[in-house]
Amino acid sequence: MLSLDEEVRRRAEKYFNDGYNCAQAVAMSNIEVFNGRTEGIIQLAAGFGHGMNSGCACGAISGGVLAIGFLLSGPGIKGFDRTITEVTAELHRRFIDEFGLTCCKGLRKKFSPLKNARCKKITGNTAAITLELLLSRKASINDAGHCTYALNDMD
Repeated sequence: MLSLDEEVRRRAEKYFNDGYNCAQAVAMSNIEVFNGRTEGIIQLAAGFGHGMNSGCACGAISGGVLAIGFLLSGPGIKGFDRTITEVTAELHRRFIDEFGLTCCKGLRKKFSPLKNARCKKITGNTAAITLELLLSRKASINDAGHCTYALNDMD
């Protein structure tokens, strides 16, 4: 049996290998691990891949932010939420610690010129970082009404 870290990496890398962009892969893999509803997530994340198709913010971090917002908010969320703000800021910090920058163009120059090797690694690692941050806020996910029974069984 895989650990949750290994499972989220495996799912993210499989989505990426199957042709989904990095944002779709990170968001879907994390939401699935928490047994969340995934309807519409692939469509929502479609425009974030390849640095929003302009080379700016890496799609993997964008997918992580989408998963965090989705899993830590309830249906009545409006404006800024302190927990979401803190967790997304921590994701940003951890991403920079891991890769040095968040710019897709810069990441392409810094790492392998081969998209599949470079982006697959970034996608898997970002999915795992996102999962770790979400696990640290599991109570908030439960409070938002998302189904996390599989994780609660681990306690």
